[in-house]
Amino acid sequence: MSKPLLQRNTRFLLIWLPVVLLVCSLLFYVVLSMHAHHMQEKQLLLKQNNVWNAFIARSTNMERHITGEYDINEGNAASLVSNEPKDTVVYYANQNKSLPFKILTTNKQWNGRPYHIATYISSTEFSHLIIKVFITEAIILVLLLISIVVLNRKSSGFLWKPFFTTMEKINDYDITRNQTLALPAQTGTTEFDELNKTLASLIDKVNSAYHHQKQFVENASHEMQTPLAIIRSKLELLINQPGLTEKVAALLGDITEANDRISQMNRTLLLLARIENNQFPDISAINISQTLQHILNSFENHYENFPALTTNIKDEVVVQANYSLIEILISNLLKNAIVHNPSGGNINLTLSASALIIANTGLPLEANPNELFERFRKGSHQTKTTGLGLALVKQICLLYHYSVKYEYNNGWHTVTVTFK
Repeated sequence: MSKPLLQRNTRFLLIWLPVVLLVCSLLFYVVLSMHAHHMQEKQLLLKQNNVWNAFIARSTNMERHITGEYDINEGNAASLVSNEPKDTVVYYANQNKSLPFKILTTNKQWNGRPYHIATYISSTEFSHLIIKVFITEAIILVLLLISIVVLNRKSSGFLWKPFFTTMEKINDYDITRNQTLALPAQTGTTEFDELNKTLASLIDKVNSAYHHQKQFVENASHEMQTPLAIIRSKLELLINQPGLTEKVAALLGDITEANDRISQMNRTLLLLARIENNQFPDISAINISQTLQHILNSFENHYENFPALTTNIKDEVVVQANYSLIEILISNLLKNAIVHNPSGGNINLTLSASALIIANTGLPLEANPNELFERFRKGSHQTKTTGLGLALVKQICLLYHYSVKYEYNNGWHTVTVTFK
């Protein structure tokens, strides 16, 4: 499953950066312990030299035993030789407890007599020092981790802003609205400059191909009008000829019907081309409530077997649009609900301030519902419609930024056009 780049980058940092910091912390702890022990050795050696020098200077009146500091004993020169610090425990009678110490014992000679000098350094203080330094270092690393993650998100958001701006413009771009797509040539990042340049070139090519295709459809549809009109007039002359047999009349009727369908398809394609070219600039306040009621009355008078109608039309619903296109939109939706309604079916029509909902009974679609608003897509392969009615509805909705949605549930086909 794909995730946003910033989220993946942050997750990567949160997984691996703590591991790196933990390894560094352990390494720091080992190095700190080694330096602390080395410092203990140096301090023990320095203390021993200082004690011995002090003893030589005033051996008669110098205290030879101070608990936790040093011990000076006369003894056998061959015994108690230890030039390496060792761990030991010193008991404090006044505190009634034993504390850990480091001890360094060496043999010395003075005035021909051997002495054993033992000096002590508290291990507790060094342990406390190591712990405090390690905790401080851990806090610093945690703060560093948080700072790196926050700064990374901030810097990534700033560095990737041109990319997201480009993606937003690309997502908002619709070739059918004759929009211009202005991508900045300079974003401050070479890779994004190249991306914008490539996208702009690609979109120019797509626009050129699309407009050439539209122009071809428009020109072809326009040029077809004259021969279609000639065919229709010739058919009418043939139908009116005397001595026409029933078989020939039926054939001429089929040809006339097919010619009418081609003419209707041709007019619809021309209308679609005009809508895509934004050739309906006139916009005014349209009372959809009155327009809908007027179209309903016309259809009820036109169709003999008009389905049972249930309406819920709110008064004074007004939109800003071209009257002809709104009339086409409503007419196509109503005609679709009537034509595809079985005998004895029903139509529910609801108009509110925000939406127009037209529902009709009928059999499930034979085609893919997701392709219903595409050109030349039909709900049933048996119907003789052009398959352009709902495509026209979709194009008008795109022009005015309406949303259109189809649903089928429990034998009801529902088309919803949302104005806001």
